[in-house]
Amino acid sequence: MDNILSTNKDVIKPQAVKTHSILIVEDDPVLLKMYSEKFTFEGFSILNAKDGEEALRVAMSNNVDVILLDIMLPRMSGTDFLEKYRQDPKGKNIPVFCLTNLAEEDEKQRALKLGVCEYLVKAMQTPEQVVEKVKKILST
Repeated sequence: MDNILSTNKDVIKPQAVKTHSILIVEDDPVLLKMYSEKFTFEGFSILNAKDGEEALRVAMSNNVDVILLDIMLPRMSGTDFLEKYRQDPKGKNIPVFCLTNLAEEDEKQRALKLGVCEYLVKAMQTPEQVVEKVKKILST
């Protein structure tokens, strides 16, 4: 019997899949947990912040691909956070989704001027819809 060693140079090696990092800024612990679990299930790396000041620290000290941002937050509002974050080169082009119960037109216009991708009202969105919107922006 011949000792034949077979080598296959055409073996397909799996490519590493990039994990996107999302910063979820939400002061409601139930919603923070729900969105964190949903995005984790969808393969995202999760960072959390419970107020605007913490969000700014986390966003500036980590590589973030996208931010899900509540507007009404303790210590610093979501729009105040966004204004400061956009002033830094690191935050100029990061996609941000506002997810809030605040339907006030002034805050919405301020957020849109600061370059949010979408201004979403929590009561009108399922977690699945939010994930799909985020994935769509990241795939373009």
